[in-house]
Amino acid sequence: MSRARFTLSAAPIQAIAEAWGIGLLMLLALARLGGEPAANTLNNGILVLCSLSGLWAVARTRLPRGSLPRQAASETAVGVTLSGAMLGLLLPLQTLGLGTAWSASHWPAYIPSLLLAATGAGYLGARAMLRIWLAWDILRRQRLLWSLTHAHLVVVVSVVLLGVLFLFIIYPNTYRGMFLGANGSTDPVAIAIEALVGILPAAGVAVILLAMVLAVLLPPSALFSYFFARRTTQRLDALAATAKAVRRGDYGARVAVTGEDEVAHLQADFNAMADELAGTLADLQVQRDTVTQLLQARREMIASVSHELRTPVATVRALLESNLARRRDELAPALAHDLRVIDGEMARLEGLIDDLFLLARAEAGRLELACGPTDVAATAQRVIDALAPLAWQSGRVEVVADLPDGPAGGRLLAHAHAERLGQVLANLLRNAIRHTEPGGIVSVALRTEPDAVVLEVRDTGAGIPADELPHIWERFYRGRSDRSRAEDGAGLGLALVKELTEAMDGSVTVESTAFPGAEGRGSCFTVRLQPAQGPEGEPPDP
Repeated sequence: MSRARFTLSAAPIQAIAEAWGIGLLMLLALARLGGEPAANTLNNGILVLCSLSGLWAVARTRLPRGSLPRQAASETAVGVTLSGAMLGLLLPLQTLGLGTAWSASHWPAYIPSLLLAATGAGYLGARAMLRIWLAWDILRRQRLLWSLTHAHLVVVVSVVLLGVLFLFIIYPNTYRGMFLGANGSTDPVAIAIEALVGILPAAGVAVILLAMVLAVLLPPSALFSYFFARRTTQRLDALAATAKAVRRGDYGARVAVTGEDEVAHLQADFNAMADELAGTLADLQVQRDTVTQLLQARREMIASVSHELRTPVATVRALLESNLARRRDELAPALAHDLRVIDGEMARLEGLIDDLFLLARAEAGRLELACGPTDVAATAQRVIDALAPLAWQSGRVEVVADLPDGPAGGRLLAHAHAERLGQVLANLLRNAIRHTEPGGIVSVALRTEPDAVVLEVRDTGAGIPADELPHIWERFYRGRSDRSRAEDGAGLGLALVKELTEAMDGSVTVESTAFPGAEGRGSCFTVRLQPAQGPEGEPPDP
């Protein structure tokens, strides 16, 4: 188990039980010293026992959560419980024959009880220091100022610790009781325990000396480190504040360059970068405005040209139809055929110009539809009645409809423009019929959802490849299958569907399957319109 998961991860009861077990093992080791240990030896052993058990509980017990008073109460309860558990070691202490060591000495008999009971107090003090360290660790990781101060203090503490360790090593009583045969025992465990309790006095002196030296040196060192590091961190804070200002959009913000070191070079480089960024953004703004003006001019031009083309095309087509109707018997068969072909192409050109004009108006923001309550079923039925015979005659494609009435025989009303809704459905139906092989089916279904009236156009064609789906709404886009058919449209139908549907505050989506073995699954276009309440109306075309 890793240290990160081992420390501060145990429940309080578990940590206390582990600490008590460590104390019991220590007592069993003390019992192997051989003979009756001296009172001071047993006293030092009990002190080591309490220290090891308390530190184990400190390292293992997880931190409580909640408010500060609740955490303090939880820690206090753990400390009191730990003291009680350690007092429970008095029974095995007496059982092992260690309790009579004070009888022949000047040590009071209550010393073991006092030391064991003090384990809880030591736990609370160590936990308080642990919390201070954790708070400091978070602070130094979040602020560079405190990180630099921490690094300097680590150097000071390391130097003092090495000095105290040197004094500890040369202290004459350090190794007392650490040699073979001490206390007349040859047991390795007994020798180790004797050594441990033998160096305790010297270790205690070393700890006290270390605390005294650190108490004298740390405050001025910390103060010096703080003020020394603050000069650097203040400059970095100013740089960070300026960077935030630039990020918020204040591209004129600059940081004052102070000093000649690496931080000063960083400040100067940041200002230069900010100048270049401001210049680049200014150039991009000018180019964006230019492109916007060009796009707007193009939209206006397309709208104007398509509008101007409608009149001569309509005039030419009217003259063709008039001549074909009045002089059918006078025209030569070849000329009559050519005129009929010209009339068909003019009709196609007229439809293309109308679609282009409508899209140009939508792109220029001048397409305004006076929407109102519209009977979707009636509109759909009119379009189906017009296109179904043509679909069967030209491609042997059957068009079926599932158009239920509204609740209680009423009408399904949607917030839409009746003529434009019919245009949307007609484009979807023509697209489905064009991509469905002879013998296929195109279905139109109408249903309601809690917040929408849904119109679906589904076909059994070859489907749309996944890589083409994101592009089918683009103007003049034609898929691979469309480009292989010379008679297909110019790629404006679906773009017009999307523009008109969104102009009526609706949405249109598509689901399609196109892969080997998926023949007959085809595509499904779904138009969602907002439901409407009130009398049906068909607003005039604006």
